[in-house]
Amino acid sequence: MAKHKKSGKKSNVKPASKSDKKDSRKRKKSSTLQEKIIIAVSIIVGIIIIAVMVLNIPIIAVTKTNNDGSTYTEYVSILKWVKSRQPLVEKEGILSKDTNSYELKSEAEEVDDKRDFTNDQIIEGQFTVLCLGFDESRSNSDVMMLFHFDIVNDKINILQIPRDSFVPDYTSSENGKINSVYTLGDESLIPIQRTVDAVRDTFGIPIDRYITTGCDDIVDMVDLIGGIPIDLPEDVFYSYDKILYAGEQVLNGEQAELFVRARKGYIEGDIGRVKAQRIFLAAAMEKALDMGTVELTKFLTEVYNKGYIGTDLTLQEMSILSDFGSKMDLDDVTVHMVPGEAVDDYNGYSVWSIHKNATVDLLNEYFRPYQPDLTYDALPITEIVESDYQTTGIYDDTQDTLQEIADGAKPGESKKANEPATEETGYSREEYGYDEEDDYGY
Repeated sequence: MAKHKKSGKKSNVKPASKSDKKDSRKRKKSSTLQEKIIIAVSIIVGIIIIAVMVLNIPIIAVTKTNNDGSTYTEYVSILKWVKSRQPLVEKEGILSKDTNSYELKSEAEEVDDKRDFTNDQIIEGQFTVLCLGFDESRSNSDVMMLFHFDIVNDKINILQIPRDSFVPDYTSSENGKINSVYTLGDESLIPIQRTVDAVRDTFGIPIDRYITTGCDDIVDMVDLIGGIPIDLPEDVFYSYDKILYAGEQVLNGEQAELFVRARKGYIEGDIGRVKAQRIFLAAAMEKALDMGTVELTKFLTEVYNKGYIGTDLTLQEMSILSDFGSKMDLDDVTVHMVPGEAVDDYNGYSVWSIHKNATVDLLNEYFRPYQPDLTYDALPITEIVESDYQTTGIYDDTQDTLQEIADGAKPGESKKANEPATEETGYSREEYGYDEEDDYGY
């Protein structure tokens, strides 16, 4: 039998060391881990894609209303349905669709505000919200502000409407005041619709949404955020045992309510209260801008959970407007008051006679950025004191930014300083609606 001979050459291959074997195992383990990660990511991406597809499939039936009042069914996606939810609408109800035709400037027809508002947005580029604050009985809207968000130009204009504003065509109250429209307006309409219609028609401004709150809710909301730092320019008297003294302080909920509602002691009566409300507004916005995102989100969640407000804003709109407002400076927000003068005795009441010409000028300049100017006969404003007989123009030019208000500006102060007090413009307690019977009330 032949025998194999051993080669005389030595092999160059070295047996694998323990270190090499360990590195090999690591590479295999790392490769396996990467594969697992890739598989997991692929699965997650697949789930997300499927979820997005499902969320965007129109499978939920929603009842819609046509301009003529008839209804129809539209199928929307889950995502759109969630965004369009109005979780706080039950307190006041849903507004009827605005059937007015709003003419636009030619260049405004191509405006695109790049924000995904709902289809209910009346005019592209702007969004308008009417805010009402009620008394204890929730019958009178004693605080009325119209917030005009100019989305394209990154501005907010606020129109303060004195509660005594004379709008006799919209209320059955003998005093004709706008704050009575909610309770004593057109009985065929829900209360919030009555007020929205009165404001919209009187001032020619389309209203997209509303927000309402009561005086007790203001107390709770202010306490919830730990109070509002403010510098009161003068003592505020609400009753003999409820007095706020001038100076820097932090108002708690009860004190904040007193400040925005008190009228006793103001020579200008209700207009003094309007001034106080804009001071509070500036202080509240400063507080909000100083709050962190987490703190602000927690506050808004609590407001929602407790039902402190009523609103027909959708969740999507709340998010858009909150994001928009959080990027504003106080200089970007301007507050205006409806021009006019006080009439001491109309059917025994003190009322605010709107100055029509000055109001039209104000609206054209600040509240109609995408619409042609109003003409002087376009609005159904009833003047008790007609233009030829007006006794003062102090409050025909009242715009101040929130920063100016925070720094101490008051509506009409610059004009008052330059207009001598005559027998007609002496700024008496009676002229500005001071009512002895209303000393401690609202």
